[in-house]
Amino acid sequence: MVGPREPSDLVRALLIRYVTVKPEGLLLDPDAEPVEQVSATLVRSSPARTLYERRRPICRSLDGVRAFNGRDCLRCPERGACTPQMLVELDVAAQPYRLLLAFTSAKNFLLFVDRVLKEGLDLARLPVRIRVLNRGRWGEVLFVIDRATLLA
Repeated sequence: MVGPREPSDLVRALLIRYVTVKPEGLLLDPDAEPVEQVSATLVRSSPARTLYERRRPICRSLDGVRAFNGRDCLRCPERGACTPQMLVELDVAAQPYRLLLAFTSAKNFLLFVDRVLKEGLDLARLPVRIRVLNRGRWGEVLFVIDRATLLA
């Protein structure tokens, strides 16, 4: 993964937190209750991959190319066991977050990106509302343009 290019990227990397998706909502703080919906600003997105063992990540790539442990994802013998994901970096109330989406939520994000681009909007710094649908054992993440913020 390419390192930070600007001083602001370095500060962001030091402050960033992971969002956990639960059936009840998004967990922004491990000591707080999940929230069903948040207003956020998109910063960037990219493909990602995570290899899990007993439901715990043991290898992760935030660009889908090179893992944190230095492995080349394309040549990795365990690539078939990896979970393909979509990485979405966003700001919520000026706090940077990282959201890893798998399967249905990643598909929802890609469909959202397609709609945004068809409307001629710039994905970077786009205000969005993110909410979670409770699917029983998992939460499905949905994205919509926050038009009230966009027009303000």
